[in-house]
Amino acid sequence: MKKSNKRGKKFGKLLLAASIISTLASFSSSAAFLDYRQEYKHDSDAWASKIKLGTGIGNHFFGVESQQKGHIFDGWKANVSEFEYGYRHRINESWRVIPATLVTFTNSGVTYKPQVQVQYFFDTGIVTKLRYRHQFKDLVDQDNQQTSQITANLAYNHNAFQFELSGNYWKSLDDIDMFNNKDSNWDANFKLGYREKDWSLRPYVELGNVSVSSKSSDRQLRSRVGLTYSF
Repeated sequence: MKKSNKRGKKFGKLLLAASIISTLASFSSSAAFLDYRQEYKHDSDAWASKIKLGTGIGNHFFGVESQQKGHIFDGWKANVSEFEYGYRHRINESWRVIPATLVTFTNSGVTYKPQVQVQYFFDTGIVTKLRYRHQFKDLVDQDNQQTSQITANLAYNHNAFQFELSGNYWKSLDDIDMFNNKDSNWDANFKLGYREKDWSLRPYVELGNVSVSSKSSDRQLRSRVGLTYSF
């Protein structure tokens, strides 16, 4: 019964945030988007999905996200809700600095994620991004934990195609095993999207190299397909 109440409260917060963001989007001059993504980890035989709604007002941006475990047609259940706020600061034609914070709710507790991202736009159309995120996990049945995360991105658009390479590195600050019985982990991801100029929809696919478990050195393929609707 307690778990049901927690899930109900979490869903209520998610619904409230989605309603607020939808209202902001209706008055915003910035574009809003709705993104749906399905993923499959091949060795773990694990399905998961994500739904995110986002918008912005001026340089400010907001987002609400729900993540689910299980196949969409069999045993699909929400397990993560996340809220995001950030600010885009344009230094000049080439440089952007984007501080943001995210709050993530799970059945095991709440995680606070302050972060800052630096972007550089080349004249060739290539965009590089580097982000540092610090995670504070406030857990219900365990000691609180902290994790550092660094993310690097390389993106390029060619006609209707969007290409992106990204990598993440995590480091536990509390000696928590994350990969191969060590307190750190990493992943690498390739993303390909397609959107014509007059389209509102952008389909995309992703292929990632991710860990299997915290106790093993094995790696596995993570496949993702998604669709972003801009309005």
